[in-house]
Amino acid sequence: MRDLCAKAGTDKAQSSEDMLKARDPLGHITVVMTEHYIHKRIDKKVTPTK
Repeated sequence: MRDLCAKAGTDKAQSSEDMLKARDPLGHITVVMTEHYIHKRIDKKVTPTK
């Protein structure tokens, strides 16, 4: 479940280009925590398994 939250936060940050909009749904108090949480996932594209 945690991985899905990170994915949702990353998608929100990339689509809106605003870390504050990604921070609130993840429940983080600071933007720094949000940046740390999604940092490794930005620009990692994956293909569907089927």
